[in-house]
Amino acid sequence: MYTPPGFVSWSLLALIWGTTALRLVFVRSTVAERRINAALVFASLSVALRRQWVRDIVDGVFGAGISSPLGNACIIFTAASLISLFSVWAFGPDRFRRIHAVTLAVAVLPAAALIVLSGPARAQGVGVKAAGGWQYTAFCIAYALPILLAALLIAGISIRSVRAAASGRDRWVFAAVITLSVFEVVSMVVVMIDGVMRTSAADDAVTESHAEAGVFLRLLVVAAGALIALGPVLRMLLRRYRSGLTARRLLPVWRTLTAAVPEVVFELRPEDRRALSARARRDRMEVEIRDAILVVDRYLPGDVGDPAASPVRAAATRLHLACLARAAGHPPVTGMHSGSSQPGGEPWELARLADHWRDAEHVAAELWARRLPQFGGPADPSARVPAQV
Repeated sequence: MYTPPGFVSWSLLALIWGTTALRLVFVRSTVAERRINAALVFASLSVALRRQWVRDIVDGVFGAGISSPLGNACIIFTAASLISLFSVWAFGPDRFRRIHAVTLAVAVLPAAALIVLSGPARAQGVGVKAAGGWQYTAFCIAYALPILLAALLIAGISIRSVRAAASGRDRWVFAAVITLSVFEVVSMVVVMIDGVMRTSAADDAVTESHAEAGVFLRLLVVAAGALIALGPVLRMLLRRYRSGLTARRLLPVWRTLTAAVPEVVFELRPEDRRALSARARRDRMEVEIRDAILVVDRYLPGDVGDPAASPVRAAATRLHLACLARAAGHPPVTGMHSGSSQPGGEPWELARLADHWRDAEHVAAELWARRLPQFGGPADPSARVPAQV
């Protein structure tokens, strides 16, 4: 049997197990995502059961030699999960609601057959392949036929879907799935031929070479599937990272404005707050900032600020002054709503406002300390207290 270098095997295993763990933690909201995760879990178990230390543990607990048919059964369950996944992609999540349970229930039959057919060989302390006989032929057919049918069905659905794919990325994903499906079809045909050849005592170089490289080929196929499934995880983590960065940039703005207008903050239960995604928290923060701006902007006349300052910095300064005016108890400016403090409705515009927020706070404090008449100070400049807030 071909054995790749250790670092190659462990790199592929790290990819498979790492992708599975990340998806189980971060990507599980939709029906399709949960079925991808189920397929990855079964596939991860199948490659784990090929590791000697795992086999020793499983065989020690459940009986000698049981790890091999269990690993093959996990591959059948992987194919069953993939059928239910592609049915969602082809027909939508509401068309066949119970198809995942049905396909797994059907997969139990060949999986149980593998365990039963391997029983005599396990009793002799050898593998089912070494024992030979009709049990090996039946074992190969019970293993390969369900996977062969699943690969053909998945390839057909993917060919249909690749034509209707809206984006180039989706086309590449379906093209990769078609390639893996064709490989599985060829591989399972070879497995069934191998079973027949060994029963008839014939020798075939193709099946011999396939049998020698079978474990590594299975590892490569599962790693390729994991690599496809890793893309959405990386995109989601990147979105979470960007949302977190934006939220941290907006936090000083949000704190100042919501302290001035606390009624714009929508209170949530602790469990609901913890359930919010990073993007949802950022979006909620942006909405509350805009709502607070609409309120405090009425507390400032339109002629306050530094005309030489940039529009964004001027808007930030006006908002700080408006918050000070509201906190000091000044009434809204009657009939005045300049709108000049509005930074715009896009997230990047609020982020630009946040970049000037700290500097604008110092400028606003200096303006407020002059006791301008707009904030109840005397109209005569000589009567003002320069440093009084």
